[in-house]
Amino acid sequence: MLVPGPRASSPSADTVVINQQYFREMYGQEFVEGSPHLKHASVSALCGQLASEALQCVNSATQSATVLDMGAGDGMLTLPYLGLKAHVVAADASDELLQSLRAKAAAYQDALTIMPGDIFASLEKLRNANRQFDIVCASSFLHHIPDYLELCRCAAPLVRPGGIFFTFQDPLRYDTLSRATYLLDRASYFWWRLFQGNYLRGLKTRARRLFGTYRADLAEDVAEYHVVRNGVDQLALKQLFDAAGFDCSIRPYWSTQSTLFQQIGERLKLANTFAIMARKKN
Repeated sequence: MLVPGPRASSPSADTVVINQQYFREMYGQEFVEGSPHLKHASVSALCGQLASEALQCVNSATQSATVLDMGAGDGMLTLPYLGLKAHVVAADASDELLQSLRAKAAAYQDALTIMPGDIFASLEKLRNANRQFDIVCASSFLHHIPDYLELCRCAAPLVRPGGIFFTFQDPLRYDTLSRATYLLDRASYFWWRLFQGNYLRGLKTRARRLFGTYRADLAEDVAEYHVVRNGVDQLALKQLFDAAGFDCSIRPYWSTQSTLFQQIGERLKLANTFAIMARKKN
């Protein structure tokens, strides 16, 4: 097993603003290039497969499913669920991304509600309104939240009995990976990074990683907070959901930015990333 990496201090209260800035600047082709679930058809297909599985678990012949998409962005999960006749509340800190989502979902406006702002504030509003959903979901989101365990504690009560908590595209806790998997994961990242330019920023970021330094005023550090806290603890998440009355399964798979290393990892049947499928007991 690998030794856990250094833990960073908690991000400042400006985390939401910095994340807004980062995703505003990265939006477009550069963002897709760095997002395996958007770049690779195999990872995107897996996301669609698991999202459909969640819907099938809660599907009712008498009414449309209700979905809360946390960190909805411009619609990785929201748009497919709308296409499957679900009613979706899309929450995100970036109003720009939500407006883009609204434009893409023009044909489903009656089934879409957008909630801009801090996700914890949005969850509180929904709890105060006594809302519950058939599916609470998030794609490539938990690892951007400093206290993702608290986020899941806050979101779990919003899942109705028999409903599903579904997440996709978060890195497995690094020290739970085999050494071979970890080394291939790192090799794939550095190979991909060689072709991305902006080397000075990359070298400065790497130096901070080596010394366990985290700067809450830098968008690249806030957006990659998981790198300095040893990934996302899938075991702690399973324990949390099991204790909260869910049947929780972790679905591991391989995901990396490099097209070449994505093919290698899939052929070797490795896993460095995970999804959660947790069904709330009746």
